[in-house]
Amino acid sequence: MAGESTPLLGGGGSTDPSPLSIAGGGGGNPAKKIRGYDQRNALARRDASEQSSLPLRERVYLVLEGLYKPHGLGRIYESVVVGLILSSIAAFVVASLFVEKYNGDAPYFDLCGRTCDALFFGNRDDNGLGWLGRGDTFNTSVLEAVTILIFTIDYVLRLWTADIESSKYAGWTGRLRYVPSFYSVVDLLSTVPFYYDALNPDVDVAATQFLRMFRFFRMLRIEGRFNLALDLFADVFAEQKSVLGTACFIGTTTWITVASLFYVAERRNTDMIYCPNPHEYCTEGILEPDDVDTDLCVIDSWGFVNCTDAGCPPYGVDGTHPFAEPCYNLYRSIPSGAYYSLLNLFGEFPLIDQHSAAGKVVGTLTAVVAVAVFALPTGLIGNGIEDLLGGRRGAERA
Repeated sequence: MAGESTPLLGGGGSTDPSPLSIAGGGGGNPAKKIRGYDQRNALARRDASEQSSLPLRERVYLVLEGLYKPHGLGRIYESVVVGLILSSIAAFVVASLFVEKYNGDAPYFDLCGRTCDALFFGNRDDNGLGWLGRGDTFNTSVLEAVTILIFTIDYVLRLWTADIESSKYAGWTGRLRYVPSFYSVVDLLSTVPFYYDALNPDVDVAATQFLRMFRFFRMLRIEGRFNLALDLFADVFAEQKSVLGTACFIGTTTWITVASLFYVAERRNTDMIYCPNPHEYCTEGILEPDDVDTDLCVIDSWGFVNCTDAGCPPYGVDGTHPFAEPCYNLYRSIPSGAYYSLLNLFGEFPLIDQHSAAGKVVGTLTAVVAVAVFALPTGLIGNGIEDLLGGRRGAERA
């Protein structure tokens, strides 16, 4: 390879497309192009000796993608990343069993002491790792800190080698274009919350912990084995977008129509009255929603519920909560009934025992219509996948 520039689009200077691509070359129709392998596979097709002589950035890129063959470094790094992803997510899930506030009395709680918590979970403020953040209330674990360190280095290196993946990421403007890309956003969501919590330990943002689950999406990078599947769905949506748009319009129209019919049928039904927090507003002894006798309630012409006879104050007269609405009808408006209507269209009827006769008629019609209307997108996508796979198999045989 002496005196030869390093081509990024094909081994040995070849720029042939993947056999899974139906491209415009050779008289093909560009409109029928099927996405195949990306640029990284051109480098991956080289043997170990060729890869070892590549420039540093190309070698780093291949290691990050799990495609660097010398000494199996690519596979090793890929295995480490997968192990960290699975371990950190498993620790996040299991850690919920050892939160003292909720499970302090559980018989298994003492199985994980301070050292165990410091290594895996990071629930305790006194596990000795608070120095990693600003303030004594920051808590983390060794597993989480190591994972964040490796993922941070990984992201910096990916940003450095982004232009190898695609020329549109070249230069500073290209790097800025890379930041909002799908995998970049996944990487940032996997790491940035840790730094935010470390710098703002007194701000309790529970959602930042849940964002660790985005690390699952990092596994989509692995050897590109999921890329073709994702590209397949993207191609199906592109091919069927007009028909899918029509199906979505029909589905939305059906949803609004069903919600409107339920509103007409159930807006005066006292069995649909719900009192979410009766212990705060109602008389003593009424603690749960089921304790309220809704048969004693009255619904006025505006849809407001008055359950005075049932022991709950009417709308807006409670001195402590002047704008409170202790009880309301679940179908008091079309928007409020839209949620339950959508559940019905997907085959769930959580309020079936409370429906009036008219509501049951609407529910029956909903179940019949839902089978026809809401099954359309599934059939369209399934047929689209079958057609595209058939096209790819035909291209391979050709």
